[in-house]
Amino acid sequence: MAGLVIRKIFKYNRGESLMKQVSIARCENYNTDLVSESLDSLLISLGMDGENPFGAFIKPGMRVTIKPNWVASRWRKSCNHVDDLYCVITHPAVIEAVADRVAMALEGKGEIIIADNPSIDADFEELMEFTNIRRLENKYNVPCHIYDLRPLVCPSLDVYGKKDKMVEAFGDPNGQIEINLGEKSLLCDVDSKLFRGVFDEREETVASHTGETQLYTMARSIYDADVFISIPKLKTHQKVGATLNLKGLVGSITKKNQLVHWRIGTPETGGDEYPDKESYDRAYASGILHRGSWPGNDTIWRMVVDLYKTLITNEHQKRFTVIDGIMGGEGQGPFCPNSKMSKTLICSDDFLAADIVAVRYMGLNPHKIKYLSYFMDEWNIDIDNDIAVTLNGNIKRDYFSSVSAYEDFKVIDAWKDIKIH
Repeated sequence: MAGLVIRKIFKYNRGESLMKQVSIARCENYNTDLVSESLDSLLISLGMDGENPFGAFIKPGMRVTIKPNWVASRWRKSCNHVDDLYCVITHPAVIEAVADRVAMALEGKGEIIIADNPSIDADFEELMEFTNIRRLENKYNVPCHIYDLRPLVCPSLDVYGKKDKMVEAFGDPNGQIEINLGEKSLLCDVDSKLFRGVFDEREETVASHTGETQLYTMARSIYDADVFISIPKLKTHQKVGATLNLKGLVGSITKKNQLVHWRIGTPETGGDEYPDKESYDRAYASGILHRGSWPGNDTIWRMVVDLYKTLITNEHQKRFTVIDGIMGGEGQGPFCPNSKMSKTLICSDDFLAADIVAVRYMGLNPHKIKYLSYFMDEWNIDIDNDIAVTLNGNIKRDYFSSVSAYEDFKVIDAWKDIKIH
């Protein structure tokens, strides 16, 4: 496995046009014709050719990877309600509409990969059956492969967090690449002794994030793709406020224990798992943990920043996003949200700009989502002048300053301060 040490991080514009374009369009439901029409209207509003919209950046012979949000294969029993699974995961109608246009651009030469690294407890075959997405493997005149990128799988939530109870899986057939962000990591100057990843065994997590050793191992199907198309859900998140493209990059990492989610304990002991000892004791006594699920978690947003920095070290890759907000998820995301028919698709060729716009569209303040605020400050992004927003075919010059909440997504009480109203 080849390793890559990062010496520099490319800034937001990197010599490109200052203006990033994001387009938003209405889509009433997941009817395939409606999704196709809405997607085409978005792509045309971004200046793409209506006959072959992706032809501007996808050329015959390329490898194109499409990453949906496939975080779960069923509704979790630990949720306090039952809802539609498509408020948690990307709907296949959106994936298919994107893949159709990718195949058109490839003109019979190249490869399509549809892949994700779901939650370690997800049943991938159950997910395939639920979405009926494998039929796309035989639909196009180019190879289309669907991959579960996980090298380890949890057979049951009863043993969640126990590394020795995990089952080995095939992982990414194209391999993986280890990248050391070094001093560019936002975890570099954070005391690592309390870091917690996906497993109770924290040695790998701590060793991966101590000092200038800041390791992330990414699936090559994603990192090495000529074109990477992300299709996340429009969804709130208990640990970071909102999960879209940047937070969704968790699904690109093959070694999940490198993903630092919180520091164990409370602030008085150097942790950020819970805000105080009382809430810590209450959670562990009840068995309902929700660890790190509060705005004072000062660890996980840094990991999200790191993931985006890791991805963009491949400066030759073209990226595009279609955010599935036809049915969004509000409240207790990412696993237990309430469904919200937000009836929206959002497109852009810039992940960061799309996330900033999508968060504002949800009725949330992007300046209060820490990983977005970091990039806006560090890269000196003036969202009113650096991001052009088209809303239902009309240029929306006051998009960020408007008093409209657009879609008024609910959040859990701990996150109420990120709301516009």
